Amino acid sequence: MPRVRITLPDELLQHAATMARDQDKSLDELYVEAIERYVKAYQNATPGSLRSRAMIIPRGSPQLGVQVPEDLYQRANQLAKRLGKRRDALYGEALANLVISATPAGDSALDRGHDLPAGAWRAKGSE
Repeated sequence: MPRVRITLPDELLQHAATMARDQDKSLDELYVEAIERYVKAYQNATPGSLRSRAMIIPRGSPQLGVQVPEDLYQRANQLAKRLGKRRDALYGEALANLVISATPAGDSALDRGHDLPAGAWRAKGSE
């Protein structure tokens, strides 16, 4: 199994570690799941179709060594080349996407029991 080195923002790494602990997984297993989902989701993406979020990685950020299965490593490497991304940037985005998708979305005002503003349009029968 290839071992890849990835530099991540400390906050993302902390969220990932918490998520791994909550799911009774190792960080390696969580990372493999994240990369697998990312590669599967974007396997047919074309170069330029994905906007890269500029993940700012401060100097002195921790480096993480992760073991990835050979076949997944090859598929992720091919995707990174096709999309014109650095491999470590792709791995960072994969983990960020997994962490973001696992965090609950914020409640809307209506979910918290607030009503629509006065004069707002309402569908008939929703009073």
